[in-house]
Amino acid sequence: MPQKSRVLIVDDDESIRLILAEALSLDGHEIAEASTGEQALEMINQRNYDIVLTDLMMPLTDGMELLTIIKKLKPETRVIMITAFATIEGAVEAMRKGASDYIAKPFDADQVRKVVLRTLEEARFSTRLSKPRGRKKTVELQPLIKSLSSPIRRDVVEFLSTTGDASFMEIVDGIGIEDHTKLSFHLRKLKGAGILEQDGRKRYSLSNRGAKVAEILRSLKEKAAE
Repeated sequence: MPQKSRVLIVDDDESIRLILAEALSLDGHEIAEASTGEQALEMINQRNYDIVLTDLMMPLTDGMELLTIIKKLKPETRVIMITAFATIEGAVEAMRKGASDYIAKPFDADQVRKVVLRTLEEARFSTRLSKPRGRKKTVELQPLIKSLSSPIRRDVVEFLSTTGDASFMEIVDGIGIEDHTKLSFHLRKLKGAGILEQDGRKRYSLSNRGAKVAEILRSLKEKAAE
C-alpha cells in the first residue's frame, strides 16, 4: 500500500494539474493545487506539504526559483520537477540544487505515482538515517549513506553488490529504469561520493568504500523489516 502524503501541484496549465491530481488521488494522497509560483509560496507558508510537484517553466516565479525558496523555508519538503523533454537539462540542474526527482512530459498515471512513491521512500530513508545509532561504522560512513537517500542510487548499489560489475545498459535493465539521463546523473553522484568506480571498459563496480556502504544498507533494510 503506497504511503499517503500531502501533495501540492504547481502548474499554470490547468489540464496538467488535473492529470496529476487524478493520478495521485488513486493512492489517496491529499491534493492541493496552485496555478502560479507566488500562489504556491503563500500556501507553503500557511501549511506543510510532504511533496511539491512544480512545473519548471512558469511566468514570474519559475520552478527553479520556487525550489530554491522551498529549500530555504522548509528543507524537509521534497520537490519534484515537471519538465518538457526539451528542458530535461534544466530538471537535472534542479536535482543538483536539491530536487528529489523529475517527471518529463508527456507522462502517464503510473509514472507519476511511481516517482511520488520513490520520493516518499527517500524521505522515509532520510528520517530513519537521522535516528541515533550505536554502530561506530554506521556513524563514520553516515555522510556516504546519506548520499544514497535516493532509491535509484540504492538500487544501483544493491544491484552491483550482487553482480560484481556491470555496463551502463546492464544497470538500466537490472534496476528497471528507462530514463538514461536520470540514471547517468545518479551514477555520477555515486562516483563523486567514492561509492562506484569504472574500469577501462567503462564497467561499473563498487569501490571498497561502496562495499562497506552496501553492507550497512543491507543491515538498515533488515532492521526496517523487523
